Amino acid sequence: MTASEIKDVLRAGGVSTAAADQAWSRVQRRLKYHDNVIADGTGQRMTYRWIRQSREPTTAQAMDQLANGQLPAARRRALVEIVRAALTDPAPGVVARLQQKEKDAVRALAELAMEVEELATNEASAKAIIHRVRARTKLAALEPIGGAGEATTFDRRRHESVGRSVTDGSAVVVVRPGYIWKGEVLLARAVVQDRT
Repeated sequence: MTASEIKDVLRAGGVSTAAADQAWSRVQRRLKYHDNVIADGTGQRMTYRWIRQSREPTTAQAMDQLANGQLPAARRRALVEIVRAALTDPAPGVVARLQQKEKDAVRALAELAMEVEELATNEASAKAIIHRVRARTKLAALEPIGGAGEATTFDRRRHESVGRSVTDGSAVVVVRPGYIWKGEVLLARAVVQDRT
């Protein structure tokens, strides 16, 4: 039955049109999630069908019931177990995508290693090697935090000091650069030491 058909039955049973319309939004939600009712469609095309045997709600219905505080405790526990299982046992497609991303990352590292070794074997200058490494890291959306030998001021969010402790704003020299990925993810702090 559609909503209008249900309201017609209510009116035939003596319920006024105004009362049926006013109560419908409350009744509709309960009806939609009743164990013996199957709700199909959306909006004005929604139909409700009574079944003798109760059924388990769909995942979307269970999530709606959970959000609205309508899910019984036993079903709440079952839903928690379903979610927990989904989080600990990802779908095969997810695993395959993660494995491919890992392969891509290792391949990029191997290509960088090959390039550096080739440059070193051909006695390229340190400046040329650093230039090539920076070009490769830029392709991977990596931004360096300083450069080895560069003078800067200490920032504990981006720098890690070696030797004695350094306070924010102190003059330091970069020993080893750090990297930020995609402008926001800090992968490694730059290693610095006090300039004095």
